[in-house]
Amino acid sequence: MRLADMKIWFRLTAAIWLMLVCAWTAVIVWEGQVNRETAIEQAKGFSLSMHEATMAGLTGMMITGTIDQREVFLDQIKQLSMIRDLRVLRSEAVSAVYGPGGAGEADADPLERAVLASGEAHVEVEHDAAGEYLRVVRPTLAQKDYLGKDCLLCHQVAEDTVLGVVSMKVSLDEVNAALATQRIKLWLAAVVVSVPLLGFIFFFISRVVTRPLDAMVSGLRSIASGEGDLTQRLKVRSKDEVGQASEVFNAMMANFATLVAQVSRSATAVAGAADELVTGARQVEQSSQQQDQQSVAASAAVEQMLTSIAEVATSAEQVHRQSQDSLQRSDEGSQRLQGLVSELSRVAAAVNEMADAVNAFVDSTDSITSMTNEVRAIAEQTNLLALNA
Repeated sequence: MRLADMKIWFRLTAAIWLMLVCAWTAVIVWEGQVNRETAIEQAKGFSLSMHEATMAGLTGMMITGTIDQREVFLDQIKQLSMIRDLRVLRSEAVSAVYGPGGAGEADADPLERAVLASGEAHVEVEHDAAGEYLRVVRPTLAQKDYLGKDCLLCHQVAEDTVLGVVSMKVSLDEVNAALATQRIKLWLAAVVVSVPLLGFIFFFISRVVTRPLDAMVSGLRSIASGEGDLTQRLKVRSKDEVGQASEVFNAMMANFATLVAQVSRSATAVAGAADELVTGARQVEQSSQQQDQQSVAASAAVEQMLTSIAEVATSAEQVHRQSQDSLQRSDEGSQRLQGLVSELSRVAAAVNEMADAVNAFVDSTDSITSMTNEVRAIAEQTNLLALNA
């Protein structure tokens, strides 16, 4: 299951719990570090006190003449719980006057010899098989007023000359144990504080976040299952983010309702226009059918006209041919008429010549005149035919 699929209250609670764990861890680690540093500083202060106490005891033993009991005194100090080891080493200036001291003072380690040579204290946390400890090597300098005594009276050396060192190991086991116990107590305190805190956070998230979101989701489901009822609205119970989201959703639903109403009106207008378009299309279809019928009739009429034109053309061709024939015949008739006229001229000449004979033939005049009229009638008919052609 993905983190994004988990409930918001669970993710918020888990995030807050993780933040608390990180915060408590950081606080405990930081406080443990601070306490450790404080404990180490206290151990350093304790080592300084033990150094002064040791030197004060040895100084008193020197004054009282009991310096030969120094080992008993040092062994008694070593019995302290925090002191793992304690040694007092003389410098060369003191050994030259009072001797090298005990057998243990001759085997100084490199660190002790370095402090004897430099006069600088060494304080450092170290580890070994026995545990953690504070290694302290502090020098003792010749001063006119050191723990209420003038060192220069007994030691004929220059001031601030290193007289010796006190080397000790201060155990940090008790400090570490106390720090571990404190960490456990802090973790227990963190758990004791975190449990009711997480309970309060869960209750707060449930009241402020989960319930309003569940109510909004329930309202959204009701609207989603309302079969397109755009009049439903979410209840706005607050002015927080959930309430603002509900108001935005209600505004969106109002816009949707307005948009749907506009779309509905537009759809009604489109439906009316579509009906008008269908009516117009039907009218166009009827007109097209009428035009088609008229076109068919016109086509038939045109075909008849073409047939008639073809017949007229045929008739005209026949008339043309007949006219050509008539013209040709007219030409022939004209030629014949001209020949006839010539003949008539000759006849007229002959008549004139026979004028005298005409008188003689008076009885024959009517018949000759009749023949002449017939010839003229024939000529006129011939001329009329020629004109008609």
